[in-house]
Amino acid sequence: MSAGLHLRRAAPDDLDAIVALKLRLRMRADPGDAGQSSRGGFLLGASRAQYARLIAGGHTWVLGDDQQVAGFAAALPDAELRASELWQRRGQLGLGEELRALEDLPIGYLDQLALVPDPKYMLGGVVLAYQAVADLFAAGCAFVVTTVVDKPVRNLASRPLLAAVGALRLGSIEEHHEDVGAITSDVFIVPRAALDPAAPPDTRARAQLRRLEALALQLRGSCSDRGAASEPR
Repeated sequence: MSAGLHLRRAAPDDLDAIVALKLRLRMRADPGDAGQSSRGGFLLGASRAQYARLIAGGHTWVLGDDQQVAGFAAALPDAELRASELWQRRGQLGLGEELRALEDLPIGYLDQLALVPDPKYMLGGVVLAYQAVADLFAAGCAFVVTTVVDKPVRNLASRPLLAAVGALRLGSIEEHHEDVGAITSDVFIVPRAALDPAAPPDTRARAQLRRLEALALQLRGSCSDRGAASEPR
């Protein structure tokens, strides 16, 4: 990974860069793929005001590369999720009996996961996803839910990032988006045990979780080092 990469909580000053990255990641299919998938990824929804609220909530993380925002993950812990419009609409989304049966537990929601489409940020993106999910578990969530668009254009960018942190596909939901019309999204759940290095019976899975934990600590430490270096002496 680049020496300038670091992880930190988003600040109000990051709003312009986050919105710019969102606008860059518009829904469009890869050339020659019959308009069915996008490896670069894309984001839907979220206005500037909504991003400002997500940043203020304290659970939005930034993957920085020196002074640039290379990616971000915006999340809602249980209380903020239950106060959101999404929670009010959950009965319309057809989330299935599996998820409804868990509603009494504290739930985290990974709202958006965005990364500059450049291979050099792929590992940093996995660590960003890990940090966002781990932060929700640290806030007391029993599991984390997220959605990824499948149709009309399949979003391929965030799927390997979610797979790396143990996300399991629960099913799909259909809804209408004002910018693109009808969409179908896959619903994923990350159980708390998925990020517990002692839980997986597979030695390689335990090693991967320990590596992600160490890399997240390293990138958060890089941010602290940068902050200390910028302070007047």
